[in-house]
Amino acid sequence: MRVPSAFLILSLAAAPAAAPAAAAGAAAPITGKTIEVKMIGDAKGYRFEPANVTVKTGDAVKFTFVSGGPHNVAIDPAAVPADVKSALDANFGADKMGELSSKMLLNAGESTTISFGGIKAGVYEFHCTPHLAMNMKIKVTVQ
Repeated sequence: MRVPSAFLILSLAAAPAAAPAAAAGAAAPITGKTIEVKMIGDAKGYRFEPANVTVKTGDAVKFTFVSGGPHNVAIDPAAVPADVKSALDANFGADKMGELSSKMLLNAGESTTISFGGIKAGVYEFHCTPHLAMNMKIKVTVQ
């Protein structure tokens, strides 16, 4: 049986849009302290201050744009253990740019917070994607 093309057009137009894919999981709650890190670009270069932080599982790191943006916070997926990747990705929150990458912060004062709830002990090396070539990196040690 041949279906008239007008019927197909109406059927497609009336079909509901596909729902967006669900996140791999919900972000783990922050149950400890929040450590503040500044994101800076100036005459001294591009950097996170401090460039090394130590947290406990359940703590969080709040990254705040101070100058020299845009900035974001990301980690190379290949550098994250497979058993940590989905939890860490979820802990970036809902408004991220992609896998293991925060949204771009465009204005001074904007921030993004990453929970380290449910993240096993280890050293995680994050970077700012726009300033990676300028060595804008930070090491987060989870105890």
